[in-house]
Parts: sequence; structure tokens; C-alpha cells
Amino acid sequence: MVKALPKKGGAGRKPLSRSLRMYQRIAVAFVIGTFVLLVVVLYLSVSRATIHVVPNAKLVSTTTAINVVPNPTLTGEMTGVVVEQTFTQAKSFSLPSDGGTPLPAKATGLVTLINKTSAPQTLVGTTRLLGNDPGATLFRIDNYTTVPANGQIDVTVHADQPGLAGDIGPAQFTIPGLPASQQTEIYAVSVDSMTGGVAYVHQLSEQDLNDAVNSLTDEMVTGAKTTLAAGVDRTVFPGEAYNIEVLDKKSDTQPGTETGSFNVSLSVKIAAVYYSDELVRQAATADLTKHLPSGYVMSSVNTDGLKVTVDSADAKKNTASLEVYLDGVASIGATSDVFAKERFVGRSASEVMTLLSASEGVKSSSVTFTPFWLKRVPTLKDHINVDIDSPLP
Repeated sequence: MVKALPKKGGAGRKPLSRSLRMYQRIAVAFVIGTFVLLVVVLYLSVSRATIHVVPNAKLVSTTTAINVVPNPTLTGEMTGVVVEQTFTQAKSFSLPSDGGTPLPAKATGLVTLINKTSAPQTLVGTTRLLGNDPGATLFRIDNYTTVPANGQIDVTVHADQPGLAGDIGPAQFTIPGLPASQQTEIYAVSVDSMTGGVAYVHQLSEQDLNDAVNSLTDEMVTGAKTTLAAGVDRTVFPGEAYNIEVLDKKSDTQPGTETGSFNVSLSVKIAAVYYSDELVRQAATADLTKHLPSGYVMSSVNTDGLKVTVDSADAKKNTASLEVYLDGVASIGATSDVFAKERFVGRSASEVMTLLSASEGVKSSSVTFTPFWLKRVPTLKDHINVDIDSPLP
């Protein structure tokens, strides 16, 4: 009897039990789940959105009150020096020739009287000076003067007769009233031309008078600075501001009068306040920053435009009230509610830019994603970066 051979390949291979098949499925699911989790973790770790913002520049300004006192104890107080003095000055002003009516006038100018003798020479007002050229115009000195021995002195002269003949260039003059023997040793010379042989007459206006007063006041303040600062340690108090009070002003010509020139005299009380410009700048900058709109930061401070005015001053008490103007440029900052990251989560680039365009503090914006194929802002707020440029001028 022949025995049947076993089927090829069937020896030693048993079907998997049900429990083993279950473990196999679990293992496969675990591997797949691990892979998916790894992909998710990788996505979350590398996905980022950068929002780039160009802000609008916003001009901000403040006026800060600062008190100069001998012993500062409160905020807004500092030490300084207050000096006060009254000045008086007169000056002649000429109206412009354009549009004026020309009228003959007496030319005037400056000459140097020279005395080569060993004795002083007195000359009365109206002393004649005559040029050496034939037909030369006669001039007269304006005021009584004494020419020192072996010396010289400058005096103002005017032509004896009105007209253009008095508008002459530099010249040498003899003094006809002196003995002939002295005329070569006592004489006059002019370096500059005589002018004013023709006056152009206008009707003096209130504006002409006010402009003259302002011009003379500025000139007086400029001239008074050295006098007022005497005795002040400018290394300690380099800053300065002035309070100007016109006590009296007079004009020899009233508005509405036809004239080519007029004289103005002023009496001005000038109070000078000297202070630490660094402390003033710091106080004004702090005040400017304090009053910024909510969510804004300072971009730049215009310290060159800082202006200090004197509101009041008392030299006897060494006190003064100052007003300090300062401006600068501010821009919207990263802490503004406009850039709250929860506003952007899950939004597309166009949605983010539309949202930002509604803010007056934002000039323009753009959004970039990492990796580049992302279409929406990540859900994790710490994966959102807001990059703000400095504002354009």
C-alpha cells in the first residue's frame, strides 16, 4: 500500500491566531499614528506667519511748564539764574525807494577828523568841510567835537545843500574855518561814499512803524546778551531765554505822514533766564512720551526744534516760569491692540491685510508664510511674528 505524500509547502506553517492578528493591527495602527503625529508636530514646529507692517508717522507735540526756583523740591522745578535790566536806544530807519516819490535830501556819511598838531582842536557843530576837487560839495559836521592832539576821531557829516551832488565817493576834505597854516595838519577823510542825496518819500504806515520797533527790539536784545550774562556761570546754565517788555516807544514821525525816513526810540525791560538745557530737554522729552496716544511709541524727537519761552520772571526772587515746546514723530507699537495675535489666527494673508488697513496707524502691510505652501495663519500665537518698520518721513 502506497502512502500519500504531504502537500508541498504545507509543512510547519500554521495560521495566525486571532490574538496575534489583533496585535499586528495595533502595531500597524501605532506606526501610522506615530507618523501622523510626527507630521503634525513637524507642521506645528515649523509653520510660521510673519506680518510685516509699515506704520504711518504721527506728529506729536507737547508744551511743558517748568519753574525756575532757588531750591527745587517738586517735579517740574529746577535751578537757574534770572537777570533783569532796562535798556534805551534810538535808531533811524529809511523807507524803501521802490514806489516812492523822489525828493532832494541832504547826503550824509562818516568822516575821520585827523589832527597832526600837538594840541587838541575843538570844532563846533556845523563846522564846514570842503572837498579838494573844484566845485566840491560843502559838508558840515553834525555835532560839537574835539579832535585829540596827534589823534583822530570819527564824526557824522551832512551836505550843506540837498541833492545828488552830495552823493560823492571817498574823498579828503579841508576845514576852511581854520587858519590856512593849520589846514594841512587838521583835515578830514572819508572811507565810504556819502549817500542820501535823494529821498524817496512814502506814507508811513503802522506796519512800517511796527517793523521798525521789532527790528530795534531784536537789535537791543542781541546787544544786551553780553551785559545780562555777566557773572552767570554759562558752563552750569548754558540755556537761555528772554522775556521782553517794551516800556516806552516813540517815533518822530506819525503814521500817515509822507517821509523818506523816521527815527524810533525804545525803552525795553529785558529779563534773561539761564538754565540747564539738558534738564529742560529731558523734562520735555519725558512729558512728550507720557502724552503719547495709547499703543504708540516714540520714533524720533526733534530736539533741534525745542523752544523755550519765558512766561514770567522775577529777578529779585530769582524765579521764572518757562514754557517748553517739543515735538517728534510717533508710530504705532507692537503692544497696540491692533496687533493682538488672536485677531489673525486662522486668517488668510488678504484677510490679515484688510484687517490692518482699517487702522489709521498702519500705512501698509504684507504677510509671508513658512513653509511657503501655507495659506493661513497658524493657530499657535507664538508662531505669529509682527515686524514693524520705522515710520517713513
